[in-house]
Amino acid sequence: MPHSGRPLPSITWGELEVIFEALTVTTEEWETARKLLDLTRRLQPYLSPLDVMREILCIALVLPSENDRPPAPPRRREAVSGNWR
Repeated sequence: MPHSGRPLPSITWGELEVIFEALTVTTEEWETARKLLDLTRRLQPYLSPLDVMREILCIALVLPSENDRPPAPPRRREAVSGNWR
């Protein structure tokens, strides 16, 4: 089991959107996930870090189970910067 005191790697909202885009199959799923992520981002100042993570995990859990597969490699997007390995 990982050490509970170790922080998670940092990630931007844009990088998180790229991950969710890869996890969704239909345009409707993507639009729904994007709207939920945007709402969570706007509520972030009023939530604890634990609550923000909980919301992100809940968004992932509402994706249909037939999408239960490894995510596709991230697509290059101009709005997202960072190293993906």
